[in-house]
Amino acid sequence: MEVAFVFVAFIVSLFGVFYLFITTRNRERMAMIEKGVDPALFSAIREPRSLKGSNRGSGVKFTLKSGMLIIGMGIGCVISVLFNGLIHQPVYSLLVIGIIFICGGSGLVAGFYMGRNLEKKDVKE
Repeated sequence: MEVAFVFVAFIVSLFGVFYLFITTRNRERMAMIEKGVDPALFSAIREPRSLKGSNRGSGVKFTLKSGMLIIGMGIGCVISVLFNGLIHQPVYSLLVIGIIFICGGSGLVAGFYMGRNLEKKDVKE
């Protein structure tokens, strides 16, 4: 029963965050249009200056960083399973969370450097 409640609460809160994001963005854009700002500015905000005119969009970097985060968290889960028999239970649960976050953060750092290398390649071309 509690698991279902937590799952439903998670889904509802996730929907609420996306709904607020979309409505706030829409209100902000409508206010800018009413003040006379050029609507072409909205598409320019999404695309960084270093990637303009190239065939790679910002979606590539987001996918890269998301993939690196998921890979890092997966490696953290595998490492924490390896420590299962070595450490007793109260400390093990904290160790699992710590290792997952450390490996996930390492994945994000690696994704940052890989994304920066992609930008350098685009500037050279």
